[in-house]
Amino acid sequence: MGLFACNGDGDGGSIFSSADEAGEVGGDAADDQGEQGGDQGDQGDQGDQGDQGDQGDQGDQGDQGEDEEESTSTGGPLLDVFNQEESGQDGNAEAGGEEGCQKVDLLFVIDDSASMNDEQDTLTAAFPSFMETIDQQLVIDKGIDYHVGVVSAEMAGPDMCIFGLLCADGHRGRLQHQEDRLSCAADEPEGRWITTGPVNQVSAEFTCIASMEGQDFREMPLEAARAGLIDRIQDAEAYNDGFLREDALLVIVILTDEDDQSVINVPEMWNVLDPFMPGPPTPVQTYWDTFVELKGGYPERLAVVVISGPPDTGCGESAEGAQRLHQFLGFAEPNAYWADICGNDLVQPLQEALEVIEAGCEDFVPIP
Repeated sequence: MGLFACNGDGDGGSIFSSADEAGEVGGDAADDQGEQGGDQGDQGDQGDQGDQGDQGDQGDQGDQGEDEEESTSTGGPLLDVFNQEESGQDGNAEAGGEEGCQKVDLLFVIDDSASMNDEQDTLTAAFPSFMETIDQQLVIDKGIDYHVGVVSAEMAGPDMCIFGLLCADGHRGRLQHQEDRLSCAADEPEGRWITTGPVNQVSAEFTCIASMEGQDFREMPLEAARAGLIDRIQDAEAYNDGFLREDALLVIVILTDEDDQSVINVPEMWNVLDPFMPGPPTPVQTYWDTFVELKGGYPERLAVVVISGPPDTGCGESAEGAQRLHQFLGFAEPNAYWADICGNDLVQPLQEALEVIEAGCEDFVPIP
């Protein structure tokens, strides 16, 4: 059975992904995409006329094609991750041809505080069944290609410590492929994310990178996802470059026993003993809009899975209420799924989440 093996040669400084798989993210390749986007926008009349072909003489349909183009909405420009120029893309599925996705990028954002050890074990125990279903229903049956990456929900800098003893790891959105976070060298993925390969191998690799031990700083899963998908691609290090693909359904999976406390562009250092630092949480709407813009202005290219406490009451000592994360789920509807972290088994919830991912893939608006 084929699912995720690892991309690349194991060199910590490489991207472990071909330029084609990476979606030509960044640099000159991104500029080329912007120019292509503009060309596609200029060719919009041709796409509309093609749709009219079976209705009679194309020449008579020319004006109608122009009217249709004027009535369509225009997607917003992408962020600098793809460095696209404003492209004049049509806002409907016809602009990109047949609906549906052929690629999925799964980003797991995992709370690695001390209270999360049992929940991490529950996730990794359920992961093999999740991958077996993906392998059969998506990879084998539909030929869909996957990237799976893991980032920590912690956003503190590397020099930030509690009482000078408990210090942050400082990965700040970097994909988990760091020697100081891994104690499973035999199963360590060769690349910074997991790609198609045997299910048993994929499950072992995921267990390796998803079993993390961090410190008890503020949980910022939304900011960690934003940093991982934007900052760690655009900065000079470009550590995550190649994981995010423009033509893939982006699935953000959050696992935490506390609510989100994200502050956008949070500094590396703040006074951990000050309850008001590093500032008030950034509105959830800001994060949602950022992720939608990242996917070309199409919310249909996003899906969200949250495994957390309920919105208000939490579940005793196991988890706090998660109002902000439930608000984030609301923005993602219908491509959204919530599972209660207070349960002891995630096998069935992950299977149900996969149904949402499949539906999101079917409704994916292709790149024109």
